[in-house]
Amino acid sequence: MTYWKNQKIWAFLTLLPLVTTFLSALFLLPGTAAAKGEQIAADQLKQQSRLSFTLRDAQQTAYTVYIFADDEEASTLIGPDSQTKNKAGDVSYSGTYRAALLKSGASFGTVQNVKLELDKIILPQNWNFVVNSKENGIPDLLMITEWGASNVNMIKTFVIQSGDLKRVNYFQHNGKSIGNSFIAMRDGGIRALSGGRVQFRYYNNAQGIYEFYTFKINAKQLQMRLDDNRNQKVADWPNSGVGNRAYLKSLKDAASKGQLPGRTDITTGLTLQTVQKKLGKPKSKSNGEWGALYNYANFGIGFDSYLHELKSNSRVSVIELYNEKQYLSPGNIKMWLGKPSEEYYNEAVGGYEMIYKWGKHGIMFNYEEKEDLIDYTVIY
Repeated sequence: MTYWKNQKIWAFLTLLPLVTTFLSALFLLPGTAAAKGEQIAADQLKQQSRLSFTLRDAQQTAYTVYIFADDEEASTLIGPDSQTKNKAGDVSYSGTYRAALLKSGASFGTVQNVKLELDKIILPQNWNFVVNSKENGIPDLLMITEWGASNVNMIKTFVIQSGDLKRVNYFQHNGKSIGNSFIAMRDGGIRALSGGRVQFRYYNNAQGIYEFYTFKINAKQLQMRLDDNRNQKVADWPNSGVGNRAYLKSLKDAASKGQLPGRTDITTGLTLQTVQKKLGKPKSKSNGEWGALYNYANFGIGFDSYLHELKSNSRVSVIELYNEKQYLSPGNIKMWLGKPSEEYYNEAVGGYEMIYKWGKHGIMFNYEEKEDLIDYTVIY
């Protein structure tokens, strides 16, 4: 009896390593679901993953992000895909894609908890990519994108923090949440700037302008906070730091003092005689809503009397700015200057007026329709 019992124990101990090896291999098979936090061998990740990206954290430690799906299925495109610009014959994969993170030099990667919200990959592809940081202390950004509209993609952003892949959320400059994604053009719609800033570009079909939004990353808080924005007619990347935020701040500073921006010596209240000495002969003269208007290159000086009433002691009542090259929208202005003091439709001028007041002075923005860009600006 003792002999048979010892034989059974010996047989079990002999089989145990084989069973363990079999089960370990089984859990690493592509068709077996990997649990969150599970360790997967580096070679297995390379074999199983559909996409991989090299990503550095804020300390410049390198990781490889592997993207895989346990339920992946493959098919071949029978026609072109207009969204991804793939052609017939390209291979399309679908499934519930997840990420595993492998630290540089490690033998095993870790399945991540973060949700990629990715269910289709068509190869070759270039719409999921990495934006490399330009300096130490700033992590690389993994951009997972999906179709958003006819000319833009929705951008989901991920960084490595404390050895894990994490989702980054977007916020306005005042801390108000924008959401966990943003939009950009499909081709060349994102670039990295210095100071931990990232710039997004897309074309606004309704207004016929290119819009540029600059965000600054706070890796510790997993935030991308709006730092500036700018509108222009051409797709060329603008000089960083020169956008609507700085422009509207300078405009507010000047308007709150009743001054022409960039010219502290030209203010409301000056006499016609003083204006002519400082600015010379205008390009043209006309009667405006408030009185006579002397038109110069990029601005107009309005007086408290009409042309036939003008005298040397007539005074400046308003300063008009022809800022069409700034391509401002009402939304841009509200973003940086806050809620206006007044906003209404003025039948006399056939358009909308948005007013901000600071003490004795103020500024009025004029535009024809609610979705239009600003036509001109009045400081009074």
